[in-house]
Amino acid sequence: MTTYYLDSIRGCDQNDGRTPDTPWKSLEKANQLVFTPGDRLLLARGSAWEGSLVPQGSGDPGLRCVIGSYGAGPRPAIHAQGRTEAAVHLRNTQGWVIQGLEVTNTGTERANHRVGILAELENYGTARGITIRDNDIHDVNGSNVKAEGDTKGGIIVRAQGEEVPSRFIDVQIRDNRVVTCDRIGIYFVGESRRDHWFPSLDVVIYGNYLEDIGGDGILNIGTDGCVVERNRLLGGRLRDNMYCAGIWPWSADNTVIRYNEAAYYHGTKDGQGYDCDYNCVGTVHEYNYSHDNDGGYMLVCTAGKKNNMPRDIGTIATRIRRNLTVNDLCRTFHIAGPSVGTRIEENCVYVGEGIDIPAFQYTGIHEKMGAPEQVLIARNIFAARGTLRYVEAVDRLEDGTFTWEEVPNPDYVLYDGNAFLGNHPGKPADPGIPVSAPTLEEIEAVVLDENGRAKPGLETLDAFLDLMGWPKS
Repeated sequence: MTTYYLDSIRGCDQNDGRTPDTPWKSLEKANQLVFTPGDRLLLARGSAWEGSLVPQGSGDPGLRCVIGSYGAGPRPAIHAQGRTEAAVHLRNTQGWVIQGLEVTNTGTERANHRVGILAELENYGTARGITIRDNDIHDVNGSNVKAEGDTKGGIIVRAQGEEVPSRFIDVQIRDNRVVTCDRIGIYFVGESRRDHWFPSLDVVIYGNYLEDIGGDGILNIGTDGCVVERNRLLGGRLRDNMYCAGIWPWSADNTVIRYNEAAYYHGTKDGQGYDCDYNCVGTVHEYNYSHDNDGGYMLVCTAGKKNNMPRDIGTIATRIRRNLTVNDLCRTFHIAGPSVGTRIEENCVYVGEGIDIPAFQYTGIHEKMGAPEQVLIARNIFAARGTLRYVEAVDRLEDGTFTWEEVPNPDYVLYDGNAFLGNHPGKPADPGIPVSAPTLEEIEAVVLDENGRAKPGLETLDAFLDLMGWPKS
């Protein structure tokens, strides 16, 4: 176990690199090193490099290699300048911690395959133990053309392998700052086809701050049991004109999306703060805060054909519970296509004056995709200082919105014990005993500022949970 030092100002590549007084200077020198378990490469604070750090070798899950910082001053910075795919690039390796860096990757023009920090496997098998934490990733100008692929953004972890199935076990993406990155903020992608299902396990995306994202915010694919928790995502789909959402899984099982804030998503080609997308089983959205998203709060969608193997088995058993949505626009819940067994329980929907939107919009019925099945809407609070409606979509428009007709009680939906406060023309019939609810004024005192806008921050969610007497878990 050896510690090596790198200093762009005082270093020299002819040094031995083994003490702070004899550091190396260049990334090229560091890239020649083959790490063994427990080795560390520490970058001097106040240093900056142009290029890419591409470590060789591997650690063990219990004895990891570490890239970090030492000394005083600003974070050590690596500026790839669009000349390489990533500023920090782990390839076919395991047992690593990347922490404490500043990373940019800005080229003269936008391009695909442009990333801040990238960890990838290809025909590798199983890799264990990757942690990316406490890094400042910003100004990554990847292409915002979704059709060119999704290898562009702030942090990307991916596993693929046609010859050798590949996956990660134990990945932590924690406490990073990801700002002004395109197209995706944080993206984990593993094997996604159901005919060779080999999901990554123990993936945690926790405590990250994301702002000014070109397209999608946080997306996990090809995982089982991924946890996405306590992230703040403020501003997305700002430069991508196709369909994007804030925090969502695709082709992933048992994802838990908990205690996040998603706000200020732009546009109505989706544009929701949260989504449960195609080919997902057992997704749980709970204790999240959504506000001021142009496309609404929540999309639950699936392909036009159920059990469309080998790609897709459908979207099944989504649970959406104890979330708060304030002044989201366009539609609150968008249930699209023949998803099965969606449960929407104990959420609070608030819309302020001047907002007139569907609380529920169901699509697929008139597009021959098929209607949802077994939707339960129970013990929620629908609070409308403005207006909430209950509709089926008819025709999709170019901007991603729909014409619709009011259908309060479609036969695939069961309402049970919901509270309807304020203005609800065409309110659904609900035979259950209404849940105990605060007044409109009590809700507004907690979630709105003095100008009638949604209060930002997870502390707003905390205050609402206290108002309801719901545990914070």
